[in-house]
Amino acid sequence: MTVRIAAVGNPGNPAHQEALGRARSLSQGTAPDLEWWPLTLAEADEQRLLAFDGVWFMAWPESADAEPVRRAGWAVQHQGIPVVVSPTEPPGWFVGQGRARAAYRIRGEAERQRIAALEEGEREPRTYVHQMRGPRYRWWRPLLALAVAMVVMLVAVVVTIVPLGLFGDVDVENLDAFVLDPLGMLSNNLLLASLIPATLIGLWVGFRRSPWRVFSVEGRMRWGWLGWCLLVVTPLWLVYLAVTWFVFEQGVLDRPEHWVALLVITLLTTPLQAAGEEVAFRGGLVQGVGAWFRSPMLGLIVTMVLSTALFAAAHGSADPWIIIELGSFAVAGCWLAWRTGGLEAAIALHVVNNLLIMGSGLLLGGLEESFVDGASAGSPVSAGMNVVATATVTAAMLWLARRRGIAPAGWRTPALG
Repeated sequence: MTVRIAAVGNPGNPAHQEALGRARSLSQGTAPDLEWWPLTLAEADEQRLLAFDGVWFMAWPESADAEPVRRAGWAVQHQGIPVVVSPTEPPGWFVGQGRARAAYRIRGEAERQRIAALEEGEREPRTYVHQMRGPRYRWWRPLLALAVAMVVMLVAVVVTIVPLGLFGDVDVENLDAFVLDPLGMLSNNLLLASLIPATLIGLWVGFRRSPWRVFSVEGRMRWGWLGWCLLVVTPLWLVYLAVTWFVFEQGVLDRPEHWVALLVITLLTTPLQAAGEEVAFRGGLVQGVGAWFRSPMLGLIVTMVLSTALFAAAHGSADPWIIIELGSFAVAGCWLAWRTGGLEAAIALHVVNNLLIMGSGLLLGGLEESFVDGASAGSPVSAGMNVVATATVTAAMLWLARRRGIAPAGWRTPALG
């Protein structure tokens, strides 16, 4: 450790020169950590004095034109730098305070370097999977993020679902009756929408990084890109649903009793419900678990499998064809997030799918069949058509992403940010 002492005096004054020489001579044998820097009164401004660990005035400046120097001495003393006025070498207590100040300065410099390194690490470009693997990453952070998110979701269940079971007339155990009741549908959609704040709070508490990175590598929702994705997905998905309508010879059924209220609730809250599922399963889950893996590609593969399994399990169906349909959504969402660096494309696909299916179920009847539960069953034809449609829409959005500079060239090259 080097202790820097400013010796303020008159270089033409023999007494000052002798005092400085004696201080240097004494420190060579007993205090080699001391550095003596001679300064004239003209050089002793506040900015320069703040760079030293102690200020030694060989004589206190008394003249009227030395007012700036006196103010500088008072200012640096107020900042914690020891100041002494002595015609001879400074006393021991002054040197001791200088050493304490030097230690404080060195700690401050080390802390500033650490913060600068953290900021540089924060600016390092990363894939979507590694957005939470920043300079403050530790192995336990994903577990903390998950625990916090689960607590928030527990609060959301208490707020949205429990009151219906205790005080309402809605049968919360019967899915068909639950979704056909306006309050039931509203509560269900709001509960799933609460996955958004639960994920954001979990990531923020767990990783101490900006939780908005879950939306994109730019740290925000790219609304313009989301709009383009909706324009691409909507007509293609309408064609897909129309084809399935004719292939499976579906007919027009009776509308639910409260279909108008259900339609309004669907239009207002289903986009939030679909976005909530994407933020949780293709966002927080992928970034949280992906942080465990040094290789981003390995993180993508593991989280894609995990996201697919949990997304299918959350819908409650063990039918293999239903799992394939849900899995195609999950795989497409993870791949789109990897290539475009965000959830916008996956959210657009999920929102359009849910709005069109639930809207047609309300207007043409059969809403209760629009939901996947433990009794849902698919077929090889329906699963195959779903996989082809999902792959087609995914390819179309990736083509547009490359055209608009959202996704880089190369079919598996990830977007960075």
